[in-house]
Amino acid sequence: MKIFLTEMEDEGKRYAGPNILAPDWEEAEQAAKYNNLILVGEFVEIVTEGGVMHYVEEKEAIEVLH
Repeated sequence: MKIFLTEMEDEGKRYAGPNILAPDWEEAEQAAKYNNLILVGEFVEIVTEGGVMHYVEEKEAIEVLH
């Protein structure tokens, strides 16, 4: 299962919504629509370095120095 992030809109403002657990984007999109949520992305991973959190982009390459 993957974790998908959602938002919800109320009076023109967007707020973080609940996470959806689904095997793929299509099923997550169906669940979001059924629950009046906006599907915004897939949770990949968070890394902490020196007390600062940041997301790891799939395109980000890990550079190894020897």
